[in-house]
Amino acid sequence: MKNSQERKHKKNKNTSIVSSKYKGFSKNSEIIEIFLKRGIEAINAGNYQKAIASYDKALECKPDDHEAWYNRGNALAYLGRNEEAIASYDQAIKLKPDFHDAWYIRGLTLGILERGEELIASFDQAIKLKPDFHDAWHIRGIALNNLGRYSEAIASYDQAIKFKPDFHDAWNNRGNALRNLGRSEEAIASFDQAIKLKPDYHDAWHIRGIALDNLVRYSEAIVSYDQAIKFKPDFHDAWNNRGIAAGKSVSYDRFLVLSSPIAKQNPALNQRGYEGKLVSYQEGLKYCQQNTHPEGWGKLHQAIGNAHYYQGVGERNYRQYWLQAEAEYKQALITLTKEAFPELHLQVLRDLIRVLFGLNKDEAAKEYRKQALAVFGQLLNSPDKSSYQKRKLQAQFSGFSQMRVDVLIEDGDFISALETAERNKNFYLTWILDARKEHILSPSYSEIQKLINSQIHPNTAIIYWHISPFAITTFIIKPNADKPIVIPTQNPEKLEAWLKNWHTQYDNHRKGAKQQESNPDWRDNLPQLLTQLGEILNIPAILEPIQNQNTQIQNLILIPHRDLHRFPLHTLFPDDFTITYLPSAQIGINLQQKQPISIPTNLLSIEAPDSKESDGEPFEELPDAEMESATICAMLANPQRLSGNAASKENIKTALANNHQIFHFTGHATYNYQRPKLSCLALSGTDRFTLEDITQLSLDSYRLVSLSACETAITGNQTIDTEYVGLVSGFLSQGVTNILSTLWTVESVSSALFMIEFYRQPDWHTAPAVALKRTQMWLRIVTYRELVNWYKQCAEEIQEKNYICAEDLRDEAAIIENYPAKINTTIPPYSHPYYWASFIITGKIHT
Repeated sequence: MKNSQERKHKKNKNTSIVSSKYKGFSKNSEIIEIFLKRGIEAINAGNYQKAIASYDKALECKPDDHEAWYNRGNALAYLGRNEEAIASYDQAIKLKPDFHDAWYIRGLTLGILERGEELIASFDQAIKLKPDFHDAWHIRGIALNNLGRYSEAIASYDQAIKFKPDFHDAWNNRGNALRNLGRSEEAIASFDQAIKLKPDYHDAWHIRGIALDNLVRYSEAIVSYDQAIKFKPDFHDAWNNRGIAAGKSVSYDRFLVLSSPIAKQNPALNQRGYEGKLVSYQEGLKYCQQNTHPEGWGKLHQAIGNAHYYQGVGERNYRQYWLQAEAEYKQALITLTKEAFPELHLQVLRDLIRVLFGLNKDEAAKEYRKQALAVFGQLLNSPDKSSYQKRKLQAQFSGFSQMRVDVLIEDGDFISALETAERNKNFYLTWILDARKEHILSPSYSEIQKLINSQIHPNTAIIYWHISPFAITTFIIKPNADKPIVIPTQNPEKLEAWLKNWHTQYDNHRKGAKQQESNPDWRDNLPQLLTQLGEILNIPAILEPIQNQNTQIQNLILIPHRDLHRFPLHTLFPDDFTITYLPSAQIGINLQQKQPISIPTNLLSIEAPDSKESDGEPFEELPDAEMESATICAMLANPQRLSGNAASKENIKTALANNHQIFHFTGHATYNYQRPKLSCLALSGTDRFTLEDITQLSLDSYRLVSLSACETAITGNQTIDTEYVGLVSGFLSQGVTNILSTLWTVESVSSALFMIEFYRQPDWHTAPAVALKRTQMWLRIVTYRELVNWYKQCAEEIQEKNYICAEDLRDEAAIIENYPAKINTTIPPYSHPYYWASFIITGKIHT
């Protein structure tokens, strides 16, 4: 664990520990003193076995000597026998409960074992006994940060700084925790404090650069990396991240370049884009030689390989780039061997296998895959690693778990392949939602089939996707089938290039960038993009076994994987099917066990909170949100409504605990790709209701959560390697039956129309997927003239409940009637998939 060197200063302190209480005592006391002295001398000489033997002799004479137990623990810890060390510290503490040093060192040892929760508890005891113990506050913060509890970590760092204001390490780590929370501006201020105290603090300069990169301030990030390199020229991670920032940047700031001593010496480092990446990595290799810096040399060659690989994605001449990538990855393997750097070795093998498959060198790729799976298995079975460390490895190297699915499919074992894919899904869902859970539930094939039991769901099939770094596989599970149908695997490079194109177009659309005629806007191009996705996923081949004469499949359960969660897969299938989404089969099985209830009417409505960005700027207004919420509240009984500044985090947590049956949210939401637990609903002011907050609640009473918010189901603009875990997954994990959510930024008027009409469907509570399908079909074909009648009907329906809202609806009808260009056209205004395809239902499959 970081800062485990804190133990070292104890070594010197222990040299003076020869307790005066033994002097002038009996001969036995003198013997004890001799053994204690010998133990300390042995520790100072690095002879820890001899030290332990000396302390054991002392304890034979006096078993209740807390100092002997404490020093014995230190000797054991120096030998890496950490469990025994903790047992010794426990004995010392049992004999002297106010021994704050023992509590502290015990905590450090727990940190080495990555037992973070226990570490924190041990440090809490040390701090209780010595409140100004700044080192304990500091390392407690590191442990909290490692557990993803960033706000608590910051509070702990603040205490360390309170008692030691010039504690540059605490300022640095505080900045890192702020960066983890997405509060990059505050993080930079914290790094600046660390650098002010220690100007040559290369780590602070480096992570400051990462924070600036997160703010898309690439030129400033590069200057910060250059400062780190100035003080540590062989800092390979700084060279690596400098190259990444240069690759993202399209131009450089001439004024800032003057601040960079590195760029002054070598003007070629001012290049940006692909060339900027390469020159940064190659310059780093001058300082990180193969024989002196094997790790840095290998990682920089891997980075060069990645630059070549990603430059080739989607390009016609991709082979020339990928052949260069292959050569660089093989260079990296020269120093990043499985013996010296097993985890880095796996990272390079993963990249090499990917490019070999892309170059159609399948036999070579499979041989490297075999080697990689063997190394991965050895790491997971290592007796030296704790269960937490092994789970962390599984999360880090998800691609190798995914490769196992590919191997099973190649061997024809489709059932084991599906079960392995599902087990991986549930592992990652649990890892992100609650890493403390040791036992991971995951169903067998026969249990998955119960989701589509022929007696309950005779007309339902499951479409289950799995994406590995090298293949896209589709499993089709039909009622009573003895094994799944597997659609032949596809090369994922096409999907990767498609994703790159989607990301570019969608980002430009959101930023309002002007488009050229040759490059239409994402919204205009959406139908074509979806057609391309259908071709990549081979939808005709998927449809064939579920549309043949021997089946009567009408309902589909879609279980996407990785990036596929971002897209409206339901639009790729004919309108004949009613479609429900699930994050995993296990979640569907859990939900099927919930008993149906009568019509849910008890509504909690959160309406257009006056949300602000962290810098105080208000979010974009949602002009139709108030009408949407008021109409839906008037349609249902017993609504509890929170809006504006009343929609605070504390008020909403309290309201959710009141066991409503429906939760309807209109407002803004964000998904955090890098740290999914920080994905959130934006509440009043800068309050945020995060995925982590959701997972702390029991929501079993909720039958429907409607998230009428921008981007509540998307996974971000970067490709994900493991599994989608967003707000929807969080609500489902806490017992919510169904979630209605959106996949992208939805236009305000059409969103309000959609949500109101959904609740007007007679079976929205018993068959939400059917109600969703009807609502989508309605929005696709409704004309302005029909909307006039719709507004008037809605007004009549809620007249007695909310007269003001009814008048607002009539006003909307009048606006259309007074607009000839609208009232006289027969063209449906919302037929484009942008308006209706974004809405999906996730959760329980209803009969």
